[in-house]
Order: sequence, then structure tokens, then C-alpha cells
Amino acid sequence: MRLGILFLLLWFSNGLWAQNHQDSISVLEEVYVHGNFEKQFLPGNTIILPKAKTLEFYDGANISEILKQNSSIYFKEYGNGMLTTIAFRGTNASQTAVLWDNFNINSFTLGQTDFSLLPSQAISEISIIPGSGSTMGGSGAFGGAVLLENPLSFKTENTLSIGQQIGSFGLLNSNVNATGSNGKWAYDTRLYWGKAENDFEILQTGEKQDNASFERWGINQSIGYKISNTEKIKLAIWYNDNFREIQPPIGSTRDINEQEDHNLRTHLNFDKKVKNGLLSIGSGYFMDEMDYQLNQAISYNKVNRWESFATYKHHFSKNHEVKLSTRHNYIEANNQSYESGSAIEQRYSLGALFKGQIIEGIDYALHLRQQLVPGVNIPVSPYAGISYQLIQHGNHKLKLKLNSSFNYRLPTLNDRFWNEAGNPELNSETAWNKEMTLQSSHQWLDVKTDFSITAYHNDVVNWIQWVPDENNQWRPRNIKEVLAKGVETQMGVEFPVFNYFKIQTNFQYSYTQSTVLDSEKNSREIGKQLIYTPLHKANATASLSWKKFSLNSFHQWTGKVYTTNSNSELFALDSFLLSDIGLSWKSTSWHLSAKAKNTFNTEYFLYSGYAMPGRNYQISITRKFKFK
Repeated sequence: MRLGILFLLLWFSNGLWAQNHQDSISVLEEVYVHGNFEKQFLPGNTIILPKAKTLEFYDGANISEILKQNSSIYFKEYGNGMLTTIAFRGTNASQTAVLWDNFNINSFTLGQTDFSLLPSQAISEISIIPGSGSTMGGSGAFGGAVLLENPLSFKTENTLSIGQQIGSFGLLNSNVNATGSNGKWAYDTRLYWGKAENDFEILQTGEKQDNASFERWGINQSIGYKISNTEKIKLAIWYNDNFREIQPPIGSTRDINEQEDHNLRTHLNFDKKVKNGLLSIGSGYFMDEMDYQLNQAISYNKVNRWESFATYKHHFSKNHEVKLSTRHNYIEANNQSYESGSAIEQRYSLGALFKGQIIEGIDYALHLRQQLVPGVNIPVSPYAGISYQLIQHGNHKLKLKLNSSFNYRLPTLNDRFWNEAGNPELNSETAWNKEMTLQSSHQWLDVKTDFSITAYHNDVVNWIQWVPDENNQWRPRNIKEVLAKGVETQMGVEFPVFNYFKIQTNFQYSYTQSTVLDSEKNSREIGKQLIYTPLHKANATASLSWKKFSLNSFHQWTGKVYTTNSNSELFALDSFLLSDIGLSWKSTSWHLSAKAKNTFNTEYFLYSGYAMPGRNYQISITRKFKFK
């Protein structure tokens, strides 16, 4: 029924509105963002924005598909559409912060985010901050931060986009996006629904994958009101509902297992411009509920969280400003596996950010952040960053960026309160990070190029790991020191051909060495690469455009991945190359595309023993409107 209504709207509304083009993820004028991450306070960092072609190609996919095509990030996936966790710059899933409108949405019980629960249709802007600049995101951001934002525009226009996607293995995705403003009110509405039977052929055995279907739906609604030229208010509500069968490992005959996730995220913010400054206050409520059935046993947990903040940004002069902030979190976790069945915790934080320009071409930033949690020892987190414009001559630019920071990660609620295993005395993990980047961009006639290379060094101590004690009881302990260091490079080229075609290419390569320096439990893992951390990873994209047509190809190469602490070659995952290709046609009011994913039918694993699909196909159609 829902699909029928959507198709009727899609096909028979051709004359209802004046037609114009709007990208599904775009940059709008007069943008108004409450709780913005303040990227301008990070001059020493590289901020990665996914390419427009990538956003269009993977429209309808989970956010993880976009991230791994635009960065060095590796994702562990327990099957297609199943639990998906991040490994960023040699760190684990709980050491990357995920923020929505500057509110941390990582699980406070596990300390990480399941990216299979984050559909790209719910978000209008995505950005990636590798490394130490992510200290602004709070606890756990050693590897980096993923920023999800839904800004509002008070520009007086309205847009509507209706999309439908059909694919292999019973894949169906539908979405409706509406944005607009009358100058006083502004809104951004995002509705989405999707499902898949997920019954792909297991390439390793030739059998069909059973017990792996999923279905989800949700809404992300933002509303803003301009009280006056100096005062604005914004309300945002994001609800996500997800059901899935838990895909079993290859060869498993276990019972059907299921999981339901319900996520409610809301916040209300107020901004007021004052003389030489901006005052912002806000509060949010967040609920994460998971009902997990494993072999007839049911596990249920629910976390309620209330978060409030206040910030004041003041301009001392044209080139120098400071931002002061305070936050408070009240967390209530209900988990039948905790000793008392629940855990309540309050967290407070204070921060000061400074930025400015020393002389023309040299920008700096300094941060200090202190979090306070009763019963937990947390150090002060400083950050220093600087950028130096070495060359700026016409269309030739060269910039040097440097930054360093000290950050921490709180032990999760599970680490501290799990029945007969948790340890409230655990120390926070800490990390010193140093990073250097060289960026260049050039243009010769109609040929545009850009290049960057980054080297980083991240020393993490008091690494928390669950290990068996003398009674073979698994408990969390501070047992490791890990050094994550590496190099990341990126190069892009864009040029026309005979004034008819346009070619765009981009190449990324990352070398990530993440090794154990010291281990209290197992000295044999010292010097070994961390599990599920590929030493080598590369991405390449190419696009050929002609008039309204575009031919796109995306390639990801992942090197060998170890799955045991001893780096056993016997159990290592082989390197693999994935290639996706697609053809699209785009006008001011229509966008049609057809794509083939895993074009060469590659056998591969992202987590040991869990099958991934071979070659598969998708067709997408989007109808777009613009009206007054």
C-alpha cells in the first residue's frame, strides 16, 4: 500500500509544482545550525566532506557505505545489513564519536554506534573529522568523529523530493524529503522506509542465505522559528525503528534470532546574538531501546538520557574569538544484566575554545576540556592546531596543517556495571595524538587537481579489553598500550574532454599500523597488528559526464585483515577488491539511475564467517520539485 501511494505521487504529480533541481544532500544559503560542531575551530585538521557523486550513487544506503568510500575507515559487518561497527585509524568502535547536531549518539552501554541503524536518507549533511580535532566530541574520540547534521535554511523557497529504489534480494527503499521556509519559519522533513529479504547466494557454498531479512522506517523532522533578527529557535525530532533477523555464520544451524531497535532523538535549541557574540542554550532527550532474542533467550535494555548545554561565543576582534561551553548528561540505563538491573550516572563538562589569526595566512586554535563524572578519574583534554598558507598564487595553493591533542575515553556502563564482571575502578583510556597534513590545489587551464598527505601518531594507554581471569570469568581490564600510526593520501583530478565530456577522478590510500606496545595479559601479542585493522586500504572513483548522463565507477581495495591477536595467517581474511558501477540521467526534476554492486562477483568477508552478497543490482528513481 505504501509503495503504491508513493508511485502514484511520483508519476502523476508532474504538473503540480514548478520544477527545479535540488540535490538530496546539499549546501544551502542562510544556513542555521544549532549545536554546530564549530569546524572553524579546527584549522589544524582535515575535514572530509563526501563527494557529490558518492552521495548520489549511495543514496538510500547506510551511512557506512558513504564513509568507507571517502576515507580510510574500515567497517566490521556481521553480514549484509547486520551489525556494522567502525574502525578508524587503527582504533576500535568505541573510540570514534558519532554526533548528530553536536549531540553524541553512541550507545552509552556499549560505547559505540551500529551504523546499520543510520540510513543516509535521514541526514542532510555528513562530514568526517579524522584524529585529534574530534576531542570536541567528548569521550572516546581517539580515531575521529563522524558528524551528522540537519541544518535549516530561512531562504524563502520550498523543495520536495520523492524517491524509490528497487534492488536484488527483495530490496525496496522509499523516501520523501521536504524543505522550505517563508522567511519566518523553516522546516526539514525526512521520511524513509526500507526492507529486504536479503536471501542472496552464499558464494562460498552456493546455498541461499536464510534468516537475514530486515525492515526499517523513520522520520527526521526539524522546525525552526526566527523570533527576530537576533533570536532563533529550533526543534528537531528523529525516530528510527529497525527490525532484523540476525544473519547466522556460514554453516550455522542455530535457531532464528531477531533484534528490534527503537531510537528516539530530540533536541530544542535557542540562539541569541549579543554584542560581539552569540549565546546558545539547548536541551535534548534521547532513548535507545533494544530487544534481542538469541536462541530463545531474550535480552532487553533501554537507555534514557537527558542532555543540556550552554555556549557563549565572543569576538575579541576581527581575527580572534573564544567559545565557552558547559554540558550536563543525566543517564538512566535499564539492563537486566547489570547487578542492580539499572545504572544511573551524571556527567558534567566545561570547555574553552580559542581561535584566531596570528598574521595573514597563519591561523591557530587552542582547546581545553574537562569532564567530571563521580567516581571516575578523568584528565583535562587539551588541543592545539595551526595552519600555514605556504603558497597562494592565483590558482596554485599549498597549506601546512599541524595539530596535537590529549584525549580520554570513559569506561562504558557495561564495563563498570555488568553483573559479576563489571569493574567500577577501571581507569579511563587516554591517548596522545600528533598529526601533520600538507594540502595543495592547482589549476592549469581547465585541469583542476588537489592533493593531500597526512601522517599521524596516536599512543593509547590503559586500553580496556575483556579478558578471562584465573577462574575463566571474562572481565574488563586496563591491560594494553597501543600505538596507531599511519599515512593517508588523497589525489583528485578534474578536466573536460573536447568540451563535450567531463572526467572526475579521485584516489585515496591509507597505511594504518596499529600495534600492541605492551600487554599485561599476553606478551605474545606485543608488536602484532590489531585485529580487524587492515594495514593497507585504497579507494578509487571515476566519473564521466556528458550532458545529463553520468557513468560512475567506485572501487575499494582492502588488504589482509587479521582476526586473532597472534596474527595467525591461517585465520586471516584475504585482501579483496570491490567494484561498483552505475549509469545515471539527471534533469532539473528527475534523477534516474541503475547500478551494479560487487560487479566482479568477489568473494569476501568483513567479519570472519559472515557471508556478504555477490553481484547485485539496484534501480533508483527520484522526482524533485521546487515551488514558492
